[in-house]
Amino acid sequence: MRSPSRDECDLIVFIAVLGVRALLLALGVSANSLATVSVALSGLHGAWTGTRAPAASRSRDQDRERH
Repeated sequence: MRSPSRDECDLIVFIAVLGVRALLLALGVSANSLATVSVALSGLHGAWTGTRAPAASRSRDQDRERH
């Protein structure tokens, strides 16, 4: 069994976030609360995408540190 690629993981997370948002709207969550949740989720997404460097650039950075 192959492991999912990063693009597949991002798509799964994106769909999950949209599903949660739709569920919260269906449950009658106020717009202010939904905005707060959206800001928090976008911060989490930024942390998710901002802390991972592509493997090629990581290896180049490691090579530079060695020399």
